[in-house]
Amino acid sequence: MIKFLLLDCDGLIIKRDKYFSQRLSSEKNIKLDLNKIKDFFEGVFLLCEIGEKDLKEELAKVISDWGWPGTLEEMLEFWFSGEKALDNEIVEYIQNLRLKGIKVYVATDQEKYRTNYLWNEAGLKNFLDGMLSSADIGFLKNDINFWAEVSKILPAHKKDEILFWDHELHKIDAAKSFGYLTEMYSGPEEFKELMKKYL
Repeated sequence: MIKFLLLDCDGLIIKRDKYFSQRLSSEKNIKLDLNKIKDFFEGVFLLCEIGEKDLKEELAKVISDWGWPGTLEEMLEFWFSGEKALDNEIVEYIQNLRLKGIKVYVATDQEKYRTNYLWNEAGLKNFLDGMLSSADIGFLKNDINFWAEVSKILPAHKKDEILFWDHELHKIDAAKSFGYLTEMYSGPEEFKELMKKYL
């Protein structure tokens, strides 16, 4: 039986129908240069996610170019508040696991402001034992160093007592190469069915 369950955030605990850039286009009627958006999120944003750059400072350089009509804080509120809906089926399942003594953490690639928002405003703190965020750890989940740091943060454990779920293979592969148990997430029903073999 596992003792620790580590879960991806977006697309597993948090339901996300659209990405931030898609919501900017559809809800704010902003015609985006997708190449500029892509350059940001595949470039400097990755440094924000490991704590080497500050998201507010980097967004301040580009939001007018993106066509955002309001303030930086208004953009962040639009972004974060639109991606905080919990998958209640997963939340209920997590709560039942914790009653059985399993520690449940979110393991996520996030920059520091959304890390704080998810934990406090979205309420992850109300039903999880902790948050393992790349912003705090200094590495992304596809880097084996992320998992080496996680092993130092979690209470004493054996590697086969840790199970990590994600929907991205390269992140699963990094955790697996470190020695943790892993599963690919595709939806709540299959998740609950596959979890039976670990309980």
